[in-house]
Amino acid sequence: MNKKLFVIFLVVFIDLLGFGIIIPLLPLFSQNTLHVSETYIGLVTGIFSLMQFIFSPFWGRLSDIYGRKPIIIFSLFGNVCSYILLGLVFNGTLQSPELLLFARAMAGFFSANIGAAMAYIADVTPPHERSKGMGLIGAAFGLGFIFGPFMGGILANRFDYSTPVFLSAGLSLLALVCTIFLLNESLTAELKAKAKQKISRFNWHKIKEVLFHPQIGFLILLYFIAVFAISNIFSTFQLFAESTNGFSYDVEQVSYLFAYSGTIGALTQGVFIRQLLKKFNERKIFIAGNFLMGIGLGTIPFANHELPFLLASIFCMSAGNGLILPIGLSLISKFVKPQEQGEVLGMNQSLASLARFIGPFWGGIVYQHLGFMFPFLTGGFVMAIGTVMSLRLMKISFNPHHSN
Repeated sequence: MNKKLFVIFLVVFIDLLGFGIIIPLLPLFSQNTLHVSETYIGLVTGIFSLMQFIFSPFWGRLSDIYGRKPIIIFSLFGNVCSYILLGLVFNGTLQSPELLLFARAMAGFFSANIGAAMAYIADVTPPHERSKGMGLIGAAFGLGFIFGPFMGGILANRFDYSTPVFLSAGLSLLALVCTIFLLNESLTAELKAKAKQKISRFNWHKIKEVLFHPQIGFLILLYFIAVFAISNIFSTFQLFAESTNGFSYDVEQVSYLFAYSGTIGALTQGVFIRQLLKKFNERKIFIAGNFLMGIGLGTIPFANHELPFLLASIFCMSAGNGLILPIGLSLISKFVKPQEQGEVLGMNQSLASLARFIGPFWGGIVYQHLGFMFPFLTGGFVMAIGTVMSLRLMKISFNPHHSN
């Protein structure tokens, strides 16, 4: 791994570690302390991603014009502030359902660093190495989901809910310092100038052009389906694991399951995918990932208090997701011009954020009104559709639009 990729990996990992710490806490705190409904929990979980949906293309476009580094710095500073506010809600100083919702919305507004990091990877890797580069982002996600929920659950269980949240603020501050002093800008002055010349073209026509592109639009749709499917359980898996329908686990035990899921995802994206790419093309791996993830999601509610069954389902879900995300991003990036990487990847990140809003919100609604099984069954059904659709990839001619 070269220095540039290592630094961006480090920054994303530190930031995602802070984000991962919040995952097992938010639904359980909302239900047990604020006593809100599962639907409201879905809204609180998804509002972060709704704000990303609205603002990610804007931040991506700015990263094309002014560079990746300034956008990452700005977003990390905003993350520090949002975590501090969330910590004050969790420790009772400013405790209310409305402020909890606002704190997560604020975090989503400022969270532009992932899209800029993806564009950074695209800047510094040639097309034939891009799946491996995007895999580093996925590995950072995976590792953040290993250690983040693990740390969050332990600290919340042994101290209080605000302790891990304030730790998240400190981690984002550390990522901010690393970005300022260790990360070099990836965009050349020439590419920035080209992007500035085209600033007036960033409009709904451009969005329509990208979404109706025969290759890019289809790949973005498949990516959206996968993100929506797994997001169905973001607001409800914790509630299921804690309930008598699940395993009656406490917040620390739930965090172990997230750590396990993160481990599988990180190994898939950081290690296994490299070996698979030596033997199979990206399209076949992507299709297999859709199938695996659908099996995993759809079988979780049938664990019936049998931990080995649950672990097997989580394995399939996490491994499948670990194959889909980096390869999907790689395939999309190969059809995009160098000076438009931030804009298009930011647009894809924005639509994925919309999926991460709709998914938890839908999951909360069906959990409350239909039962604990339905977020998982919905995710499995949607992935079955995605698997069938992804077979079309075998008929698409993959001739990259550009080369770096």
